[in-house]
Amino acid sequence: MDEEMNLGEMLRELAEENQTRKILEILETCKDIEEAKEKIKALLNK
Repeated sequence: MDEEMNLGEMLRELAEENQTRKILEILETCKDIEEAKEKIKALLNK
């Protein structure tokens, strides 16, 4: 049971890290904050 909980926690952390990487990539490629906001909102709506 502990292994399953640890695996679940690891998967959650990995998903959060990947989402943060996506957001950073968006921020680096957008020309302004409004474009970045729209792209980040689109990520949330997936």
